[in-house]
Amino acid sequence: MTVSYHPRHPVAAAALSFVFPGLGQAYAGQRWIALLLAAPVVLLVVVSLLIALVFGAQMRNQLLSAPFLTGLLALDVALLNWRLFAILHAGLRVRPSTRALFALAGLVLLTLAMHAYMALVVGRLDSVLNRVFGEERTGAVGAGSDQGGPLNEPEFRWDGTDPINFLLVGLDTGPGRDQANTDTILVVSVDPVAHHAVMVSVPRDSGFIPLPDTRIYSDGLFPDKINALVATADKNPERWCPDLRTPTNCGIRTLERSISLYLGIPIHHYALIDLQGFSELIDSLGGLELCLPGRLIDPAYTGPGWPETGIELPAGCRHYDGAEALAFARIRKGTLVMPDGSTEAQDDFKRSERQQEVLLALRRQLAQADLLFELPGILDAVGRTVTTDFPRSKAGDLATLLPLIAGPEIERVVLGLPKFVDPPDNPDVNYLLIPRRGAIRAEMERLFGKNLQGWYVGSDAALPPAASELPSPSPS
Repeated sequence: MTVSYHPRHPVAAAALSFVFPGLGQAYAGQRWIALLLAAPVVLLVVVSLLIALVFGAQMRNQLLSAPFLTGLLALDVALLNWRLFAILHAGLRVRPSTRALFALAGLVLLTLAMHAYMALVVGRLDSVLNRVFGEERTGAVGAGSDQGGPLNEPEFRWDGTDPINFLLVGLDTGPGRDQANTDTILVVSVDPVAHHAVMVSVPRDSGFIPLPDTRIYSDGLFPDKINALVATADKNPERWCPDLRTPTNCGIRTLERSISLYLGIPIHHYALIDLQGFSELIDSLGGLELCLPGRLIDPAYTGPGWPETGIELPAGCRHYDGAEALAFARIRKGTLVMPDGSTEAQDDFKRSERQQEVLLALRRQLAQADLLFELPGILDAVGRTVTTDFPRSKAGDLATLLPLIAGPEIERVVLGLPKFVDPPDNPDVNYLLIPRRGAIRAEMERLFGKNLQGWYVGSDAALPPAASELPSPSPS
């Protein structure tokens, strides 16, 4: 059988095979070769769609696993070679002119660039997932517990439908500090079935936070600001965390347990957010749209990405870069000057409200981002910003919670003055806010129901359990 071939437009044939393998051969009249080149790709697309439709929910965790991403890289290489063969076969069946050769070279380079970009994104995604979920660390914060599960509740395994609670801790590594301060403390509780989410902010100046027992302090309360708890426990892990083999996990585990008692709910996982990386993440998205009712002024402000001392953010809605958005979220000692000339002193509670606004603005910007070109930079910034003990094996399920966590419907609560804490007794000596235990209990019952846990809000006990009731240290 004689196969007719029409060599009048080899570049057009190559361009068609660039769009889809085999199209150029079909254009040139080589139907059998066109079918051989197109069939595997069509089969791949059809099978992928069928698997997504039938097993999509069951496979969402596998899509972010290391083996799947490695397989995706291998498929990318195989598809690259298949497309290059189809393009060159269509364009070189007859001797091309010099002009046609340049056009063909352009198609080849464009194909190489497309698949190289795909490989870059997939490889970077795998690296970021390793960093975020702690798979590149052994015995470090973010690596999970000694038993291989969540740090605070090693036996907890999330099934993707149960309510789950996260402790989000913002690490502030400002100039002149020899250690990171936990200046942002948020708890996010999500019920995937009820499609309900709650965000609770605990101000950094909150004092007398409950501890699990009376080993350290006889009244079972931490007598300093909550943002000092992590550093305090980390300095003496043998005393604070005798049951942990990995001392670098002591501070964050202690904070998880105290916040759990303070709110009366289990803390299943934590996420550490570096504020410097947070600024870079905002810049990678092109900035955020934020609004202020007046001019926000702090003459003493210093922070990551801000080379000067002092800052003034104008009134109204405007576009903020990363350093400005970070200042928006960090300022707590400045003044808000309203359009009528009145002033409003800023504090930790107002800062907590602004921090929640930044998280919502970040969610909106992520939804609008041009992921085709911004994704590599976003992934890099996320890898430098977030660390968690949440398992990578459940990352797909976690992704389904993001619309609830960062959505506008999330209920937001700040446990601040005057409802949930009293002013300090000696503000000039130590600005230590005094919790109103009954008010906190009532609010937590409103948010989470009557079955609160722990001695602090889950009971009327005056003291926590004795140290002898604690679990014995984990075996080596």
